Amino acid sequence: MTIEVASQDKTVVAPHVDLSVDGALAHISLVNPGQRNAMTVEMWGQLAAQLDRIEADDGIRAVLLTGAGSRAFCAGAHIGELSQAMRDPEVMRQQNVLIQHVQLKLQRLSRPTLAVIRGTCYGGGCGLALACDIRIADTSAQFAITPAKLGILYSIADTQRLVRAVGDGNAREMLLTGRPVDAARALQIGLIQHMVESSALEEKARELGQAMVENSQYSQRWTKATLGYLADVSSGEKEDGEELNALLRAFDDAFAGQDFAEGAAAFLARRKASFRWPQE
Repeated sequence: MTIEVASQDKTVVAPHVDLSVDGALAHISLVNPGQRNAMTVEMWGQLAAQLDRIEADDGIRAVLLTGAGSRAFCAGAHIGELSQAMRDPEVMRQQNVLIQHVQLKLQRLSRPTLAVIRGTCYGGGCGLALACDIRIADTSAQFAITPAKLGILYSIADTQRLVRAVGDGNAREMLLTGRPVDAARALQIGLIQHMVESSALEEKARELGQAMVENSQYSQRWTKATLGYLADVSSGEKEDGEELNALLRAFDDAFAGQDFAEGAAAFLARRKASFRWPQE
């Protein structure tokens, strides 16, 4: 989807969130290159809608999240909208609720997600990347979380994701100094899982995406549910209950499932497994 707005003698691409599907692999692109893919309120709403579309499509098995162009993954909030919202605390609160809702929706998506990062990844952009399961970046990537430079706070959910990714000490350094972290340092502290040259980023993203596409959807979906449950338990948000029982049943049921039968047969025959979803 491309949205164009005529502006005198040139065409400007309006900020939007694009979704394309290549086989079982979905590509979400944040498109606002003139402002380093800063997220407008409308873009947050569009991202939520695109995630709902993916959740409803069983043909999609994995998701790549990128920013348009080579300068930025996402520079965070749209500064013009942020400045206006600051004048009305209720508007600001509603925007923050929306952002946290969409990030949680991304985190809880039943399909595995991969953030593919070039250039600037600041503030809310970092929040989006942290809500993905895996993060890869090229050598130009720069990460920063800067609430301390603005006199505001990083949300509890965002802070929790950051601490899980990089550990308490590194999270404190990023939050309290607000200083940028380059790709090499991001790899060292666990903020990203892979760093590659820019020319190899797309190939690496497709390699990882394809690996997730080829794996069992039963395993992928229940693994994400397990990780989400454990994260909530560790933060004190959940205790043993229905969700735990469902996870325990899923573990037991897997050994009698079609995917395990196919996976075991493929292993013994030394061939690639061909998993089906939904299972019959």
